[in-house]
Amino acid sequence: MRSISIEMKMLIGVVLFTLFIVGLERYQLSENIVEQFIESEKSKNNLLINTISPIIALNISLGLGDANQDYLGQIAKQNSDLEFIELIDNKGSILYRYFKGNTNDKSKKHPYSKNIIDPVTAEYFGKVTLYFDNHDYQMILQKNKEATIKIFVVTFFLLMIFIYGIKREFKYLKELSRNVLKYDPKQNNFTLTHSHRTDEVGVIHNAIISMVEKIHSYASLLDEVNQSLESKVQERTKELEEVNIKLNELSITDPLTKLSNRRHFDQSFKDIWNLAYRKQLEVVLIMCDIDYFKQVNDTYGHVCGDMILKEVGTILKKSLKRSTDFIARYGGEEFVIVLYDTNRDDAKELCLSIKQNLKSTNDLEFQGTKIKPVTMSFGISSKIPNENYYYEDLIKTADMALYKAKEDGRDCIVIL
Repeated sequence: MRSISIEMKMLIGVVLFTLFIVGLERYQLSENIVEQFIESEKSKNNLLINTISPIIALNISLGLGDANQDYLGQIAKQNSDLEFIELIDNKGSILYRYFKGNTNDKSKKHPYSKNIIDPVTAEYFGKVTLYFDNHDYQMILQKNKEATIKIFVVTFFLLMIFIYGIKREFKYLKELSRNVLKYDPKQNNFTLTHSHRTDEVGVIHNAIISMVEKIHSYASLLDEVNQSLESKVQERTKELEEVNIKLNELSITDPLTKLSNRRHFDQSFKDIWNLAYRKQLEVVLIMCDIDYFKQVNDTYGHVCGDMILKEVGTILKKSLKRSTDFIARYGGEEFVIVLYDTNRDDAKELCLSIKQNLKSTNDLEFQGTKIKPVTMSFGISSKIPNENYYYEDLIKTADMALYKAKEDGRDCIVIL
């Protein structure tokens, strides 16, 4: 037997909801009918009491008390559904009373009263009170109440059935959702089996189970592939790390002299300056330049010039004694040395040591030709960093000192 589809269940839900709305409309309609009945009853009572009041007032003003009794008696005969009429004078005495049935039971009655006033003198003569039989009204109320209760009971019962059906369907879907959410392909912990349902939920259920089976087989295959890939990735990662280290070294190293390049100097000098600023220590900057290097290139060629640059770079590097000392090729034949926590006197001693070590170039030859000994000019500047003096200022000062050393004849040391 084919199960009812979710679509049909939703349609049934709509029908039940419609019944509920109809019940509400029925209740509202009944309330409107009752209200109209009450208004009709009010109009009926008002019409009668407004009709008889002027006549009663006229009879009293003319002294025709018996005429009022006859008149009200005729009114009672002509209105069979009239249950009660009472006329009281201005002293509270009963001039006329008519009642039908139990007049003491007034809990469900709607009495209407009106004062009797002389239309000419506005003198108060008394009060007339009446009400009609409200049996029809009570009947309408009872029938309306019974019909409304029946409709609501039936609608409520149908809604409970609908809610139970929906909750049952969602319970099945929740169980399916729980298993899907906790499913782990590595553990293969999907516990549901194929469903015998033929509706949409059953189709989805079986489709998910088939998909889970495929996922499990693919997951096993992927585990094997991932293991292979993981080992390859580790190998490639190690190779990349080695390449990155080499690239990083190349990016901060001058390829000819193997010293730090200008880029590395700019970054490192700024860090050294900031450290000295925090600790209020002196920083010395030495800018040095190979004398007459252009003549070397012009005389022996650039290959010879490169050889001399490499030799000078080696001498400069060997001349530094501390691990905190920093040296870089600044550009062309110009080099720069940064000395942290050092004074100008020690810097000058270093420059003298370099000049002494440069004498080893007296034996340099290129293609069988002896090369003129290499000399260098040195410009020194030093400063304890402060907020009004920047590391760029120290570079400018050292450069000015080097320029002065060139003007003073080269192969000398100038301190500014």
